[in-house]
Order: sequence, then C-alpha cells, then structure tokens
Amino acid sequence: MILSYPLHLSATAPQLLIAFIAVPCLLFAAIYFYTTPNVLKDRRRKHLPPGPRGLPFIGNLLDLADSELVRGKAQAWAQQYGEIFYTKIGGSDYVWLSSPKVVKDLMDKKSAIYSSRPPLPLAQDVASAGRRQLFMEYGPRWRLIRKSSHALLNSTTAIKYQPVQDYESKQLMVELLDTPGRFYEHNRRFSASVIMLITYGHRLPTWDDPLLKKIYAVLDNLTEMTAPGAHAVDSFPSLAYLPQWLLGNWRSFGKKVFDHDSKVYLELWENLKREVDAGTARDSFCKTFYLNNPEKQGIDNLLAAYTCGGLIEAGAETTGTTLNNFMLAMMLFPEVVKRAQAEIDEVVGSERLPVFEDEKQLPFTRAIVKETLRWRAVNKFGMMHATSEDDWYEGHFIPKGTVAVLNWWAIHMNPEIHPNPEVFDPARYLDKPLAAADYINTNDPYERDHFTYGAGRRVCPGVHVAERSLFINIVRTLWGFNISKKLGPDGKFIEPDMAMIRGFLSL
Repeated sequence: MILSYPLHLSATAPQLLIAFIAVPCLLFAAIYFYTTPNVLKDRRRKHLPPGPRGLPFIGNLLDLADSELVRGKAQAWAQQYGEIFYTKIGGSDYVWLSSPKVVKDLMDKKSAIYSSRPPLPLAQDVASAGRRQLFMEYGPRWRLIRKSSHALLNSTTAIKYQPVQDYESKQLMVELLDTPGRFYEHNRRFSASVIMLITYGHRLPTWDDPLLKKIYAVLDNLTEMTAPGAHAVDSFPSLAYLPQWLLGNWRSFGKKVFDHDSKVYLELWENLKREVDAGTARDSFCKTFYLNNPEKQGIDNLLAAYTCGGLIEAGAETTGTTLNNFMLAMMLFPEVVKRAQAEIDEVVGSERLPVFEDEKQLPFTRAIVKETLRWRAVNKFGMMHATSEDDWYEGHFIPKGTVAVLNWWAIHMNPEIHPNPEVFDPARYLDKPLAAADYINTNDPYERDHFTYGAGRRVCPGVHVAERSLFINIVRTLWGFNISKKLGPDGKFIEPDMAMIRGFLSL
C-alpha cells in the first residue's frame, strides 16, 4: 500500500515546515533584540574594551564552546588585545581581566560593584532553586552565608582541622602504597573526606562509600552545568522566556538535577539536626551553624542544606584536582622530585612522617604547592564575577551585568611575569615564603604568588584549609614515594596525556 498526503496538504507541507522553523527563530530574534543591549540602544557601548569579532547573535560562543580550548584562547586574546579585552558570549558581555593590575583595580578596589554573579536560569534558578552560594548574586543573602562560612574557615579556626587532615593524609599514604595506580581516586577520596569531616563530622573511609558516590554524583551535575557553552539558556538568559522545548527541555533537566542534589543535601542536613538534638553530633561546621539558629537569620531549611553542601562542593573537587595535577607535574619534571626529596630527607629524615610544623624548613616543597596552583589552575575558564553597576575603566565602558573574568591563564602563563611559564619550576617562588592568603591583599598586585584562590570579596573562604591539605599530602607523597612515568609493555615510558577531561575543572 502506498500512502500519500492529499494534494492540498502535500503542497503546503514545505510551507508548514518553514513556518515551524521560522516562527521560533523570529521569536528568538525579537526577544534577543528586545532584551540584549547593543550600540543602537546605548552609544556608550562604542567604548567597550577591544576584543575578537564575534558572530551575530552568539558572539564568541563557538570560540569557547570547547572547554579544552578556552585557556589557549584566553592567553592568545590577552596577547593580542591587552590586559583587558571584551567578548560576547551568547547574550552576555564578558570582560577578561588579564593582568594583576587590572584584577587589583577592579575586583579588589571596586569590589562593591564587581562581586556579583551573572544570571543562570538553569544552573542557579532551577537546578539550585536559587540556593547555591557559588552562583548567588551579591547582596544581603550572599553576605549572610559568606559571614557564616568565613567564621568557621578563617586562619585561626583552620588550625583546629589539622588533626583531621593529618589522619586522612596517613590513610592516603597507605592507599597509595597498596594501589598506586588508583592515585586519582585516592586523592579525590582524601579531599572529599576532609571536607565532610569539617562540614558534617563524618568520614568517607573508602572510594566505594555510598555517601561518597552520592557527593560525586552531585559534583558531576555541577561540572556538567558549568561547562562553557553547555546550556544555551545560561549563555542567553533572556531565552528563559521561550517554551523550554525549544532549548532541549532545560527546565525539566534542571528540575531533575535539583531533585537529585537537594535530596542528598537535605538528607545530610536533616540527619545532622537529629544528631545535634540527640546530643550525638560530632563537632563540625554544620553543628555550629545549626546551633546558631539559621532560621532566625532568615535562612530556610533548603538554604541551610545548600550552604553546607556548598562547602563540600568547594572543598572536594578543588583539592583533589590540584593533588592530581601535582602528580602529573612530578611525572613530567623528575628533577623537581629529586630536589624536593633531597630537601625533605635533610629536614625530616626517614624515621618519621613529615608534619605541618616542618613547613617553614621546607621552602622548596612549599613552593611546589604554589607552582602547582599556578601551572594548572583549578578550572578552565577563570574566576567569574559580574558587575552590579555600569563602570568606566581607563576609557573603556563596562556595562552593568557584565561578567568579569579573572583570566588566570593569561596571568599565570605571561612570560613577563613568570619566565618560561610552561615549565614547572617551583624555584620561582622561593622569594615568596608566606602562605597564599598573605599575598591576596598585597598592595603591589605583582607581588601576588598566584590568583587561583580568586580576588575581591569572593576570594575562596577555604584558602587556609586548602593550603594545609595540599602541603601535608604533597610533602608526604614526596617523602614516601618516587613518582615517575609508567613503563609500557615495550619497556618504554608512557607519556602522560595532557588533555583535560570534559567539564569545568582543569583535570
């Protein structure tokens, strides 16, 4: 049997198809031009910073859609256009702050208007119900949450967590001894367990721990959502008004993420409250947070759960990523391993493990921590803030709502600041004996050691805890192990793959 359209329908089928495609396109164009600033609406935009020419509607989105290429583009454009340049990504303005001076002038000195976040309809509004501090715009709610986090992660309090880090580090050494080929998992378990102990008072003793799997499932969702260009609606926030089916049913996807993530975080929070009420809760950030009665401060149950969960997110992946990048660097630069081991042997010897108190006598090992953070910063894009007001800087107009990117790839790989930047050379930091936190607020921006902990009011609140975790594991790994490339079946060394995995992290 042969089926065919009636004549009048078959004749109009192409027109119907065209209409089906054209109507959404016209609707998209209308919304885009109505909501997106342009030079016809605002003549000040003639004075935007220089930058690469983009395509109509999407700007430079395709240039940055492949997360593996972002750092190379960020460096190349900084060399071509200077220490501050402009790109259009979807419907959003981006300015890239590509020198220590510009970062200091804008994110630090003008932090009152350079501390917000861009709108993220999927990642924040739907998938996080507006509760994720990472994506939260600058304002009273963000300041309240930040104050709570800072009170329990400052330099004085961070010292109290050293026994936790010491214990988990010892387990990590045993894991590396038993199954060295699984170092990637071991480093991630360590970092997640430390932050879980600090946050909730619970360990994650094995990589197969069910709670650990739940946490990394949440982190996988977060990584997926924050990959550059991964979701059109976060690149074009104005498109949130369109029917969701035109953009891959993004609301349904975000709701699914929220249902999963909120269940994990609410379960942790509710268990903690029961333990505190029963008098069985271990000392932790969340115990203190709960006893301070967050509800009286205007923090609802979901926000409290996401506040504690946000600390886990911040601490688990960043520390684990840096430790794994350290392993990569040691395989590629064996001379660094030899020099560090000679220093550790002289100061510590072979009869005991290195301890936190050894740090001041180990300047080269301490410099390895800084160099790891410079050589391969934790994410591929750079730290992103957003402006809450219009601004002018050295003759350039920076509109309200612009995403200001701390372009650490351009800064860290600038040969005028760091000679031979591709070479992993801790010796470049031997004249910087202080911790990273001590250089964040230095008057001379070129005296900063690196920018991986951010700048301005959104600088990483866990910097003191992170520094201690990195030092104790790096020094103990170098004390106890030789690190080298793996031998293949042919007896030749296998070269490590330098490509990074998909997503936001530099891993």
